[in-house]
Formats: sequence, C-alpha cells, structure tokens
Amino acid sequence: MPTAPIISVLNLLSGIVALLVSYYAYKNNKLVGSILLRYISVGFLLLGVSLFLQAATESAVSATAIEAIKVRDAEILAFLLYTALQLVAYAVFAWGYGLSLFSHRTMMSAPVPVVLATSSLAKRIIEGMVFVLAIYEASQLAIIVLLLLIVYQGILNFQHTKSSLSLMVLSGFSLIFLAHLLMLGAVLTLGSTAFLIGNTIEFCGFLSLLFFLYWSGRVVK
Repeated sequence: MPTAPIISVLNLLSGIVALLVSYYAYKNNKLVGSILLRYISVGFLLLGVSLFLQAATESAVSATAIEAIKVRDAEILAFLLYTALQLVAYAVFAWGYGLSLFSHRTMMSAPVPVVLATSSLAKRIIEGMVFVLAIYEASQLAIIVLLLLIVYQGILNFQHTKSSLSLMVLSGFSLIFLAHLLMLGAVLTLGSTAFLIGNTIEFCGFLSLLFFLYWSGRVVK
C-alpha cells in the first residue's frame, strides 16, 4: 500500500494542529506571561510551515522521504528544506526551555571535509547523492538530539515548577521525541511502516499539546 498519500494528509493535519498550538500558546502567554509559551508559539509556527512544506513535497513527488532515499533520487533534495526548518523550530524550543530554566533558577537562587575532485561526471553525481543523503540523515539525528535536550530540560523544568503546564508540555514533547526516534530508525532501515507510525505518534503529540493548551487557557479564564 502506498504510504505517501497517507503521510502527506497526516502531515497536513499535523501542520494545522501545529499552527493551532502556536496560536493557543501565544494566547495563553498573554494571560500568564510565560517565557516557555512564547518560544513554543514561535517554534510551532515554524513547525506548522515546515509540515505544510513536507505535505506539499510528498504530494508533488508522490513519495515519502523514505521512498526517495530508497531510490537515491534527486527528489531527496526537496525534503531538505522542511527538515532544515524543523531543525530551527526544535532549536527554538530548546532555547526557550533554557531561558525558562535560567529564569526559574535565578528566582530560586539555583546555579546554572575535504571534497575530493574527480574527472568522472557519473562519480560526481553519485557522490553528490550520497552527500545529500548523509545531510538528510544527519539532520534527522540532529532533531533527535535537540528533542532529547528538550525532554531533559522539560523534566528539570517540571521538577522546579511542579506545574500542570510544564507537565503537559513535557508529555507532548516526549511523544514527539518517541516519534522522531521511530522516524530516524525508519530512515536508517528504510522502513516505510515505522515511518508511518512515527508520523502518527508525532501527530498525537501535537494533538496532546493542543488539547492541554486549550484546556489550560479555559482554566485560567
């Protein structure tokens, strides 16, 4: 069964949910003045845009990133743009968590390649494909590292604040972290099923964050 149309629709829905998360994080930040919510709003805005790009890319080339990797096609280049944008988004989350932790600790007085030339055009093309593939896989690994940092900072943040907001954000990012672990495994093993499951779990993580932010906004009111 072709997974590209399914994942494309799933990423489109995830993009919509990500933008709603951004909106409610922005709205709740206006009520409670949270540094973390401010960066969540910006990060999920970037994630929403990247997911729309991902869905559009999968629809345009009629393939998922895994399928493009399997054939080592030039289409893999199209997947690098949204991956780079996701990297920026998760870096924003990590930075926001860092600032949030720093502010909490301040209040609590706590401490804080050489490219070888070749005459063969065919060999250059192959090397270029391998390089692009390596960049894509390295980008996925970098996202995992950033998410691991985000989850770790989320645990520290919850230990300091004991708030329902920090717990809900931690649970949402934990699901997203698990999703990207599966997606990284799918990239390395070229497993389309694992890639689909990872995208589904990521969507559930976005939904959980949206639900909690919507719920917390109503409670604050």
